[in-house]
Amino acid sequence: MDSDVIIELYKSQMSIIYKYLIKLGCSNHEAEDIVQEAFVRAIQYMDGVKPEKLPSWLFTVAINIFRTNRRRSKKTDFSIDEERYCNSFYSEGRIDDSLLSAEKVKYVRNTLEHLKEEYSTLLLMKYQADLSYKQISTLLGIPENTVRTYLYRAREEFKERRRSNYEGR
Repeated sequence: MDSDVIIELYKSQMSIIYKYLIKLGCSNHEAEDIVQEAFVRAIQYMDGVKPEKLPSWLFTVAINIFRTNRRRSKKTDFSIDEERYCNSFYSEGRIDDSLLSAEKVKYVRNTLEHLKEEYSTLLLMKYQADLSYKQISTLLGIPENTVRTYLYRAREEFKERRRSNYEGR
C-alpha cells in the first residue's frame, strides 16, 4: 500500500476515531493506544480492502480493538478531568444544579445503554462526537441517507424510552 494513502488516511481519520473512543469512555492513553494499534493493523492488512472502504474499515478495526480490550479487562474505566470536576462544585451556580445535571447525565447514559447498539453508536457519533452525516456515513460505510434514517429512528426510540423510564421523575 502506498505510504501517501496511509498518511492521508491517518490525517483524515485519526482525530475522529480518537474523539469517538474518548466519548465511549476511554482514557486519553487508551484511546491513543487503540488508534495506534488500528493503524498498525491497517498497514499490515489494508491491501485487501478497497480504497473507498478504508475509512469505515479502519473505524471498525478501532472499535473492535476497543471492545476486545473492554471484554478482556471487564472494567469500565472512565477518565475524569479532575480540574473540571472540582470546578463544577465551586462554580457560581448552585450545588443543586450540579446534582441535577449529574442525574440527567445518569438518565441519558442509562437510556443509551438500553438502545440497540447501532442506535446508541449513531447518537454518540452525531451528538457527542459532533460528526456530520457525511462523516458518519464514511466511517460506517453506509449511504448518507441511511445514516439520516437510522438517526431519526434512534432519536425516536431514545425519546420513547426516556419518556417511559423517567416520566414523573
